[in-house]
Amino acid sequence: MIRKVKFSNFYSFHKEQEISFLAKKKKTYDYYQSKSGDQITKIAGFIGGNAAGKTNIMRFFSFLSYFVCRKVSDESPLIVDIAYKTFFNNNEPSKFYIEFEKTDSIFFYDFSIQNNEIFSESLFVKKIQKGSRKIEIFSRRLNSIKILNADFFKNLSADAFPDIRKDVSFIAFIKKSTYNVDILNVVYDYFLEFKTNINETGETNHLGHQLKTLNNYLNDPNLKKEMEKFISHFDVGLSGFEIIKETKDKNSFITVHGVHSTKGNNNKLDFIYESRGTQSLFFTIGDILSALKNNSIVIIDEIETGFHPEALNKIISFFIDEDKDKKSQILFSSHSLGFMNKLDIHQIFLTEKNENGESTVYRLNEVEGIRTDENYLAKYMTGAYGAFPKIRV
Repeated sequence: MIRKVKFSNFYSFHKEQEISFLAKKKKTYDYYQSKSGDQITKIAGFIGGNAAGKTNIMRFFSFLSYFVCRKVSDESPLIVDIAYKTFFNNNEPSKFYIEFEKTDSIFFYDFSIQNNEIFSESLFVKKIQKGSRKIEIFSRRLNSIKILNADFFKNLSADAFPDIRKDVSFIAFIKKSTYNVDILNVVYDYFLEFKTNINETGETNHLGHQLKTLNNYLNDPNLKKEMEKFISHFDVGLSGFEIIKETKDKNSFITVHGVHSTKGNNNKLDFIYESRGTQSLFFTIGDILSALKNNSIVIIDEIETGFHPEALNKIISFFIDEDKDKKSQILFSSHSLGFMNKLDIHQIFLTEKNENGESTVYRLNEVEGIRTDENYLAKYMTGAYGAFPKIRV
């Protein structure tokens, strides 16, 4: 589970930002009770005006997965365009940090990038037990490995890696090489399980995301059944989906039809003619169910797209209830603000942008004078918490 992150010079965020999912004295099951003594929220909603930075935060979490797991074998070594943008395309370094828990350990991973080159990268680990200390696993500068911990890299030394691609994480390099380093496999697999609906350009439910979801349904019939059961509660008369993968002229394609309960035999409808809300649910719930199954992270930008406001509240309640005995996290942005009254002050984050085009993000509990018994939605709509759109028409 993600404990906290830091980042700077990433899209509209220029100065360093910190997002913490840690809390104290939380006993509800929408928090994970860590053996470290901390509680980690399983759900976080991000709000703010248009262009305030919400989508860029979703991009950030998605970028972490892309960076750690970037494929190296099928790309030309001449390609050095890492998929993100700096603040107004400046040439300053961008810095990234994530602290997360996995297998009874806390991992600390950070890296910096400048002009499409990884300037630095390091990974530390600490066992969650009394008396344990933080241990460095590796560190690099540009294409050179500076430190390799012999306890993790058996029979290997730093000079065994004379030239690492400057645009690829050392974790991905090791994973795709002939070396097998158990602790790096754990980290790689953790980021690989991130589910996200957004790509580098900010497009949601794009073709790549749709194909992944469709293949998940094809490869996991139980996942498909769970999705159909969930959607049937929202769309009266829709009983399921027919998903078929076919090959024609050496080209593979997938067709989808909604199956409806009708009096006649002609009860199938091409997916493109299903309602927008049904289409959104089809892909969104696929990510959520996969994350719940694998105790992983799901990142959803504009989660409310195509939904009735009550549908979003039901999705949030469903995730919280299903995640009771699990360790999944859902991070989402939304303009449908009713969810604010379902979460607490440690689970709501606000984004706003200043006159220089710089975004900032802060946690609702950081607002001066806020009380836990307030109606968060009503107070936010008055502008009391900031991050409220100022629209002049």
